[in-house]
Amino acid sequence: MYKTEAGSIVVDAANLDVKATLECGQLFRFEKIDEVYTVKSGAHKAKIYTVGNYVTIETASVDYFVNFFNLDRDVNRTKRELSRFPELCSALDSCGALRILRQPLFETVISFIISANNNIPRIKNIINRLCSLFDDVFPTPEQIADLSVRQLDAIGCGYRSQYIYDSARICAETDLLNRVCAAKTPDAGKLLMTLPGVGQKVADCVMLFALGRLDVFPVDTWILRTLRQGMETEVQLRNRLMTRYGDYAGYAQQYLYYYSAILREKS
Repeated sequence: MYKTEAGSIVVDAANLDVKATLECGQLFRFEKIDEVYTVKSGAHKAKIYTVGNYVTIETASVDYFVNFFNLDRDVNRTKRELSRFPELCSALDSCGALRILRQPLFETVISFIISANNNIPRIKNIINRLCSLFDDVFPTPEQIADLSVRQLDAIGCGYRSQYIYDSARICAETDLLNRVCAAKTPDAGKLLMTLPGVGQKVADCVMLFALGRLDVFPVDTWILRTLRQGMETEVQLRNRLMTRYGDYAGYAQQYLYYYSAILREKS
């Protein structure tokens, strides 16, 4: 599926759809110039491009990005498993090998607190300004806790500034993140929701995009508007879809969202 070389990873394009993976809303630290993507995560950086049937990931952090892109997972097998659901077939046919990433936990928490009631260009700008305070590296809980709410306001966090500051302090001063990693999915979600600014949707995104808890199905405004049946609440909708798709719920959500909310919206 992939091979590693000094300073690069080469992946069969049938096993990594770069555009779908990076533009489906799970990641904010990337830029695209022409057909070349630059991805940043923590203190790591990669340049990614597709030529013919192969994707090349140029990076000094080869092992990190093998894990980041979850390259050991057979995502095409996942698609085959999901193909038994008729409502997913159009999405599966239209999308390539979209991969759910393995992102750093704290970075994902803060990124999705910033994402609440926000748009992607603004989210990306805020995160970039935050990282610029620390030499273009995503800060640790301790580093954010050493900032002031006023400094977070100055980079455009708005009402989220206090949430970010308080959540960073909790993460810096307690073992909450370790407890989240060790907990089963329902308990991990409850622990995450003790952080200021983290509701069910943000907790689900963190569990899916950082912890690989593929049994969750994040419900945002678009999902609620388009998949709701009758007078379902968000909780009822989430439970129904998690039950229907089981261990593949997270992938079902990403394929549905990318196909309907992004691909079809653009066309």
